[in-house]
Amino acid sequence: MLEFKKARLEDIEWYREIAEKANREEPRLELECSFGPCYLWGEYYGTKICRFEDFILKGYFNGDGRASFTFPYGTGDKVRAVKAIEEYAAQNGIPLVWGGLTSRQADFINEIYGGEFTFTPNRDYAEYIYETEKLATLAGRNLHSKRNHLNRFKSLYEYEFEMIDESNKYEALAVAEQWCRSANGDGGEDGGDDSISSESCAIRKSIENYERLGFKGAIIRIDGKPVAMTMGEEISRDAFVTHFEKALDGYEGLYVAINYCFAKSLGEYKYINREEDMGIEGLRRSKLSYKPTILLEQLVGERNG
Repeated sequence: MLEFKKARLEDIEWYREIAEKANREEPRLELECSFGPCYLWGEYYGTKICRFEDFILKGYFNGDGRASFTFPYGTGDKVRAVKAIEEYAAQNGIPLVWGGLTSRQADFINEIYGGEFTFTPNRDYAEYIYETEKLATLAGRNLHSKRNHLNRFKSLYEYEFEMIDESNKYEALAVAEQWCRSANGDGGEDGGDDSISSESCAIRKSIENYERLGFKGAIIRIDGKPVAMTMGEEISRDAFVTHFEKALDGYEGLYVAINYCFAKSLGEYKYINREEDMGIEGLRRSKLSYKPTILLEQLVGERNG
């Protein structure tokens, strides 16, 4: 029987071995394909992973006897992998629910089960995917206001952009933690919004295991002081995902600047996935304002009746 477990740092080897093989066949763009969130957010979302042959299986277990499963990620007999998840759910008395599927994956499931599942979009978790070149140039009429913000930033501040490494990674952490304290009303990690506290913990885990996770990130300094940070990981040879982006208050155009500068450093990737907006109105406006090339729909599927 399958055994789903919380992701451990040592799981990164087999996880990425399977991912690299799968991406040789078809480079992926989805956040679900990256290892970082499994490890960093596992406790918060109840994420567990399992190896089945040359597939990564992933489930989100909410603690009340229910779970949702993502589409098998890997190479080999996909029908066999899907059926393995169905068997696991049946053996554990869990209704078979699918989550985070693309439309093509949903069609595959319904081909297997003869249309037994109804899939509905979860707009709050649709992923924003941009062409790297567009973020790195801000060219075109649609991004005119972003260029104005960037030019304003450059005219106001003496700034430095640098990649995160062993020498400055804790300065990046300090920026993120200061942002989290401010967002939490200076309540610290034990007060305020639980999601912000969890994000602070996830960023700390990222920094402490930065090299092992294979993350890439950057900071911006103004007058020598770190004031913005960003960080993420490779999904495939075609795509990079930005997991975190934080900028301190009081600096005009700072978010545009860190986004722009980091995109310029990621020229080897065709796309940058900037994750979802989680239904947060301000975040949705911001992500839409960069004019995503793809708004990748996330579908949830439950059996009819």
